[in-house]
Amino acid sequence: MANRKFWVYENKLLLILSLGWGFLFFDRLAVNFLMPFIIKDVPMSNTQISLIVAGFSLTWALGGYFGGYFADRLGKRKVFLAISVLFFSLCSFMTGVVTGFLFLLFIRMLMGLVEGPFFPTGASILAVESSESRRGFNLGFLQNFSSNFLGGVLGPIVLVAVAIAIGWRNTFLLTLIPGLIVAFLIWRYVREPKTSNESESISTDGNKKDENVRVRDLFKYRNIVLCIIIGIFFIPWYTLVFTFAPLYLVQAKGVSPDIMSYVMSAVGISAAVWGFVVPALSDRWGRKPAMITFSFISMLGPLSILFFNGPFWMLMILVIIGCAGPGPMALFMSIIPAETIPRKYIGAAVGLTMGVGELIGGVGIVTLSGVAADHYGIMVPLLMSAAFALISALVSLFLIETSPIKVKAKREAELRSSTVSNI
Repeated sequence: MANRKFWVYENKLLLILSLGWGFLFFDRLAVNFLMPFIIKDVPMSNTQISLIVAGFSLTWALGGYFGGYFADRLGKRKVFLAISVLFFSLCSFMTGVVTGFLFLLFIRMLMGLVEGPFFPTGASILAVESSESRRGFNLGFLQNFSSNFLGGVLGPIVLVAVAIAIGWRNTFLLTLIPGLIVAFLIWRYVREPKTSNESESISTDGNKKDENVRVRDLFKYRNIVLCIIIGIFFIPWYTLVFTFAPLYLVQAKGVSPDIMSYVMSAVGISAAVWGFVVPALSDRWGRKPAMITFSFISMLGPLSILFFNGPFWMLMILVIIGCAGPGPMALFMSIIPAETIPRKYIGAAVGLTMGVGELIGGVGIVTLSGVAADHYGIMVPLLMSAAFALISALVSLFLIETSPIKVKAKREAELRSSTVSNI
């Protein structure tokens, strides 16, 4: 009976957190999909568009790290989650009343600040509450399926259709409603995770890591440093595709907003599927092989958008295959850090990985990409995106395996070898 109750709560928690994360990305990506409409009322250069995205990433990074850190320290993860959902929904609502570039920049930066704490806080709850055999699947599903299904698949189709019907401003005003519903569900049904044994690691390497790790000590873990480096390059992969692909398709390839919305929906389908399939495969294959393989595959997405000139249905197939990046993103941003460090610091570690990646990659690199687009053409950011996927695959070669099934098999092999040598 206890196991059944745990299973029911585990699935209920996954559903609620996934809805919250999904609507968060619906709101976050709305400005990207509606940018061809927005710039008609609020004219902006490519540099200013990249600053909108970079400003969001800056405050997202700060909110993600400090939100995850203080949620851990104060033991108020549920409260942080509910507040995050409520306020990012209000900011999305306010996007509909902006009158200029600076106003839009301010609202998006405020939105990033209040959205940032959601994922590290939610991931720290789910990592503790997940059964060992489903941890990779749960965290991958949370990070990628709902966010990409609601934000990436339904987002471009629904948002563009609604914007055509009632205008982009009214479209943003309507985004407040689902946020209020999710905030209520979190407050009503999510519980604070147990804090006992938080000094132990949730990985299954056979050792209880009970040292008192300070935040700066997280840099002593090789995987954490590598995940941060990967994040610096892979977060721009994601951001540049969703920011500049709509503009490239409409401005450079001359497609209609309707066709653009379906191609971007294919990006969302790819992200939604690979986002939980890759972590689930990594439960069997191992985290490292999955990171390497699907980072390489992620080069295909932006390159297809740039260079494929055949039928759009074929382009959509190539995009679905090639925009696999959210799968590796789940691994380096949450799963590998969660299996590397003591559970008490999962929120801080996830926030640190996400925060540094957003700060350097999402702010610095994305801003430079916008400047490059103004000087050398709008195709440059998508070329950069493909290059970043390649770099991430190469860095992943140096990761230490953390998958429980692989770690356990290695430990058993070492034990057998030791027994044979002793005989």
